[in-house]
Formats: sequence, structure tokens, C-alpha cells
Amino acid sequence: MAGRSVSNDDLLLFLPVFLILGARILWQRRPGLLPCALFWGTSAVLLAVGWQWAISQFVLIAGIASNAIVTLANGGFMPVATHRKLAGPARSVWVQKSGDTRLNWLGDNFGNRFVRFSIGDVLLLAGIIVSIAGY
Repeated sequence: MAGRSVSNDDLLLFLPVFLILGARILWQRRPGLLPCALFWGTSAVLLAVGWQWAISQFVLIAGIASNAIVTLANGGFMPVATHRKLAGPARSVWVQKSGDTRLNWLGDNFGNRFVRFSIGDVLLLAGIIVSIAGY
């Protein structure tokens, strides 16, 4: 039995995943405004390219927009409400919420001390679930 060769269609199927993961890893490794804009821009373009008039698409775009707005407004960082104050410069995309951070209500305000999430995260998860359900 001969092995199945990889076709161009197979590669195109995984291209969006590689683009999103690559942009996200870049943003995580080099937090800042430009990598943040690249990640959210890539996400929005890939959603627009595969756009269908479905409820899930609108929920996903609302989640992307919510998280993109708050991170771009904060120079590429997501404000997080935590139980402890983190000292020093930001080494990841998450920073302590303060009076200087913008749009704090869209930041990671919910959860417990181990897992924090935002309104945008809830919308993204809901969009994925609704999409899997076929809407």
C-alpha cells in the first residue's frame, strides 16, 4: 500500500492555522503594538476570507474586535485584574490593570487566580461553539 502524498489543497487547509499560530507566537515572544496589530489583522483577514453569513461569524468578529480594541489601545498588551502586583517591565502580552491602562472593562477581569478571561474571550468561545453546532 503506497503512502498518500501531500497535495497543495492539504497545505492550503493548514495555512490559516500556521498564519494565526505564527502571528500569535511572535506577539507572545515580542509583545508590543506591531506584533499585536499583525496578529489581530491576520485574524480578521482570515475570518473575512472565509466569511459566511452565519451567527457564529458575527459572534467571532465581536470577540476579535473586543480583544483587538483593548490590546491595541494599550500598546499591544492586555490589562489583567490580578490578586498580586507584578513588578518590572512587561514580559508577556498581559499586564497588571491600573489607572493608566485603557478600556479596562474589556480586559481580563473575570475568572479566578489561575485563569483570567475577558468579554472578548467569552465571545470567541461562544462563536466557536456556535460554529461547531452548525450556525
